[in-house]
Amino acid sequence: MKKCYIAVITPFTLLNEIDYEAYDKLIERLIEEKSDGLMICGTTGESSTLHENEKISLLEHTIQKVNQRCEIYFGIGSNNTCESMRLLKMSEELDFEGYLVVTPYYNQPTQFGLYEHFSTLATETSKKIMLYNVPSRCSVSLTAATVIKLANDFKNITSLKQASHDLDMVKEILNQTKNFEIYSGSDGYLIEGLNAGMNGAVSVIGHFCLPKMKQFFEDYENQLDVSEADQFFKKISHLCFLESNPICVKYLLSEKKECLNVLRLPLTAISYESKSILEQNTDTFLMNSLTQ
Repeated sequence: MKKCYIAVITPFTLLNEIDYEAYDKLIERLIEEKSDGLMICGTTGESSTLHENEKISLLEHTIQKVNQRCEIYFGIGSNNTCESMRLLKMSEELDFEGYLVVTPYYNQPTQFGLYEHFSTLATETSKKIMLYNVPSRCSVSLTAATVIKLANDFKNITSLKQASHDLDMVKEILNQTKNFEIYSGSDGYLIEGLNAGMNGAVSVIGHFCLPKMKQFFEDYENQLDVSEADQFFKKISHLCFLESNPICVKYLLSEKKECLNVLRLPLTAISYESKSILEQNTDTFLMNSLTQ
């Protein structure tokens, strides 16, 4: 069965503190809509501007709120292996599924450096690790060979979030690993990912259209025509990524009164131009997703 995880935003108050009231309402809705899991402290969660203590507090709060109703993956990725290791050590004893670990950004490590980064973390935990490959943000990409070696060397490196359109890489990894899972990190490339063998998605637009996406996966597995739904997701994805994620997502959720339109610098609120584009598309298809 294909899975749909949600890369969850981190709502903020006007004082730029974590808005736990808004967060609780959001994750409760996502659980009710049958999300298979929540990815917290990732890109969409503005992890790069969250302090270490905020991340741990958010994880502890999420564990208590979710109460084992879906999986939880905790983002500990950074460009500093020691920093990621510290977060791992601080959270290892807590009750959640696993870690989401992005490729180290800015440093531009070699493939050997990437292998050493992930293997160092994997040796220090019994929890699952989901590799996160997003070359557009990190300026470095895992190769198929590196992922295959990590998957075959470490039983707890169990999956990959692939935010790249390299489908040959996906096929190569799946052909040379056993029980390894790959999830699409690109909402505008869902059907292509599924056709390449991906196991589902770690979705941003699922904030708005999770029931529709779950049905899409079910219909795909039943070999039904999903082309119309896929085009819908492509349109929604285009709108949600007019600006750096999660700028548009937070604006749209604020329009639904689910959070405030507050981001932490250097991210800023949506521009007038992008807001105008979203407003122009409201009547055609966007509100259909927002009112599922």
